[in-house]
Amino acid sequence: MKPILRLIRFPNLVIVVLTQYLLQYAVLIPAIKKMGMLPVLPHFEFFLLVLSTVLIAAGGYVVNDIEDVAIDRLNKPEHKRIVERIYSIRQSWWIYWFLTILGFVISLYLAIYVKNLGQLLIYPLAVFLLYAYSHWFKRQPLTGNLVVSFFCAFVAWVVFYAQSLAPIFSFFMKTHWLESVQTTFVGYAVFAFFSTLFREIVKDIEDAEGDLAGDCRTLPIVLGVLGSKIVAALVGVLFIGFIGYFSFLLRGSNSMIKILILNLTVTLPMLYALFLLIKAKEKKEFSFLSQLAKAIMLSGLIFIVVMKWA
Repeated sequence: MKPILRLIRFPNLVIVVLTQYLLQYAVLIPAIKKMGMLPVLPHFEFFLLVLSTVLIAAGGYVVNDIEDVAIDRLNKPEHKRIVERIYSIRQSWWIYWFLTILGFVISLYLAIYVKNLGQLLIYPLAVFLLYAYSHWFKRQPLTGNLVVSFFCAFVAWVVFYAQSLAPIFSFFMKTHWLESVQTTFVGYAVFAFFSTLFREIVKDIEDAEGDLAGDCRTLPIVLGVLGSKIVAALVGVLFIGFIGYFSFLLRGSNSMIKILILNLTVTLPMLYALFLLIKAKEKKEFSFLSQLAKAIMLSGLIFIVVMKWA
């Protein structure tokens, strides 16, 4: 993979695109068409919304690598480091500002298109939070983990918010027409939040040595590995409880297959992750657990399909 694609975490951005397009075209558009309405954002404008989200995320990855140069010398193998090894810090900043400014221009166009300039505030707020995460929050216990988790939930929320700008849509929101749509969006946002939070804590344990050298005060540095494992386990248990609650919502009307798919693709892997978390001691074990947690996060796409099918 080309260095620039590795710098912006291209596979992660593909997941963002898939998530937003699934939510838009598998969940939201069919519901809007049932009401005889048109979406607030047509195909091209929705593409621009997704692109602006991708640019926010890509910029966040770049600035995170810039801020983590010293830490990554310990946490990452030489061949995985992009900033400083392939792109100088100055070049990396230029890439960051190009992504950020392009995203802002797109957001300005969309705000004008929907005649709501207040929407424009969302973009700089998201950019600032990701910069603050890289510069301050990620060095504090749990704060940075929560910021990243909220951003992953934001990926779903922004699609729903973009369509809810229409007054007629707001009216229908007060009826039962879109109850299942709301359930899917809220459900995915909660899914994304808990699965991301679990992985972020595991990653902090994996990277504790480099973070300590970088003068960070992440959860494992403040509470120790055991304390961090307990917090991660609590998040995992809450996550499983959430999936159980949604399984309850799906009950009835020949829904056993949906419940089975949801629990096979999410609950069982999460239970296995908790088992590995209890046993894990070495960095390589936490590294494997981090990859498993990422796979669980990807199962959110299955969650969307199951909820649509519901």
